[in-house]
Amino acid sequence: ETMQLATDVLSCHLFNIHILKVAKFASRGGPEGAKNRRKGFGAELADPYALPDDQIRPYVDTALQHVCGALLAQGGPSAHESALAEMKAGLHEKIGKDKGRDVASALCYLRDRTGVPRDLPLAATRQLRAHLNAAIDILY
Repeated sequence: ETMQLATDVLSCHLFNIHILKVAKFASRGGPEGAKNRRKGFGAELADPYALPDDQIRPYVDTALQHVCGALLAQGGPSAHESALAEMKAGLHEKIGKDKGRDVASALCYLRDRTGVPRDLPLAATRQLRAHLNAAIDILY
């Protein structure tokens, strides 16, 4: 029950923010992103002035849609396994090998910068990171 509640909180939060905004943020992790660093900050991962990599943003959006689809899977472990298999197939189909590493890099960027409790509650963040890691593994 706690896992389902965490997943529900996470999915509502992602859709409320709007996935395109999340994709824009995550795209900073692409090969052409994060190049507008005006000044350094005390926090190692802080880069509030970074620019997104607009060339991979649509692919990151697609990847995040597949990640959210797996997060929203309901019906127990078998439904979740099926959703992960669908995510894998969708990522292979929609994101070619030429863009896979770049999109994985963007998903790593998002994973590493999702904060507790600023962005999400702990359980929801764990679920997001686990699903992002699954997508990253598929794309590498």
